[in-house]
Amino acid sequence: MSWLQNQVNLNPEKLFIQFSNDQFSYLDIAEMVQTYSRSLLRENIQPTDRILIFLPSGIELIEIMLACFEIGAVVLPLSLKLTEKERTAVIEKIQPRLIITNWKEQSSISNFKFQISNIEELPNASSGCSVITNNYKKDKDDICAIILTSGTTGMPKAVQLTYGNFEASCNNWNEFLQFQPNDQFLCCLPLHHIGGLAVMLRALMFGFSVNLVSTFEVQTVLDTITKHPVTIISLVPTMLKRILDLEGGLKALKSLRWILLGGGPSPEYLLDICIKEKLNIVKVYGMSETCSGTVGLKLLDEPHNKLYAGRPFSGAKIWTENDELHISGPMVMKGYVGEAETNGAHNSHDLGRVDKDNLIFLDIRRKDLIITGGENVNPIEVEEALIKIEGITDAAVVGVEDTEWGQKVVAYIVNSEFGIRNSKLRMKLKNELSNFKIPKEFIQVLSIPRNELGKIEYGKLFRYQS
Repeated sequence: MSWLQNQVNLNPEKLFIQFSNDQFSYLDIAEMVQTYSRSLLRENIQPTDRILIFLPSGIELIEIMLACFEIGAVVLPLSLKLTEKERTAVIEKIQPRLIITNWKEQSSISNFKFQISNIEELPNASSGCSVITNNYKKDKDDICAIILTSGTTGMPKAVQLTYGNFEASCNNWNEFLQFQPNDQFLCCLPLHHIGGLAVMLRALMFGFSVNLVSTFEVQTVLDTITKHPVTIISLVPTMLKRILDLEGGLKALKSLRWILLGGGPSPEYLLDICIKEKLNIVKVYGMSETCSGTVGLKLLDEPHNKLYAGRPFSGAKIWTENDELHISGPMVMKGYVGEAETNGAHNSHDLGRVDKDNLIFLDIRRKDLIITGGENVNPIEVEEALIKIEGITDAAVVGVEDTEWGQKVVAYIVNSEFGIRNSKLRMKLKNELSNFKIPKEFIQVLSIPRNELGKIEYGKLFRYQS
């Protein structure tokens, strides 16, 4: 029995998805899923066939993904924000049996040799006189989804996740957070990313609801928390800071049962604010390859361990080889498309260590240390010092090749007081940083280019001067 069928049997009329002002019960979703399933079967889609879905985050994307799960097809939800070059590379690598898009987006993807169906036309394809039978029986080792990694440089890798991966991950999260029937999880992470897809599947397995916000707009997220019975949210640090900066943001966040915080390093000053204001932060460490977070820390339970990522969830083992963190367990991907299977173990390539009490410490971005005049500079430390300066709302720090220093420290900053003097910035930083850590150059920009998860896109950053 599929996850959706199980909830339809248990809670047919219960709210599953809140999307803007529209509400969808498990039965509502199941009826459209059945229609799409019949359409796909009439297209002769078979178990293990790869279906690439090029749709915005919304109800239709959820329904068509669940329809693929019903018949055993493998889904790859593709971000609409990829460049044409990136789309081409992914599609050629995946070799999908079918591409599903909509009328609006079809022109962006019509130059491929693969069969394309528009979501608006699929319901009509489900009708017919012949009997269509779905014979697929779910197996935990079957691949159900391919998720692209969210790296900010180079081409993303295609991560193959099984039903067993998702069940292990979701069970771990339930054990850690104790989901309740009246929980409502605000999902403002994209559904083509593991952080968004995992939220939907946790709700599906444990019977709580999802409030779906298709893109992160900070005021929309705040309004949603205020107007709806939201109890849990998943954020990256930049999202959390933007909510806190809004009037009413702190009060809204205080109302939540859990705030999952992952997707990158959390600045210490931000964690200190959360501790002081008693926000129910859960630090999360994980990746697409581990089917979302597999390490967690409840910040208010142990604020003295704020700089740690947390402890591994049940069944996960973490160890180091050459200072790199390796992870094994039932949540680890089957493998990347076109590469060898993992056999349940993955080298994260993140640098870190396992300390006493099984606490994981991450040296995130240590590989990106700036070496200037023989001294090591951690970009995160400089970014945190910059953001503490009144008027600076965002910053990115990089090392640039330099004949005198080897590398020089360069800061890109977003400043509400556009035109602030570099000498003033250096003076303020002297109280926080050693001289060699203070940027040699400040570049003021209108915004720091970030992907949908708030990670800095360095390739765009270097071209993004104002």
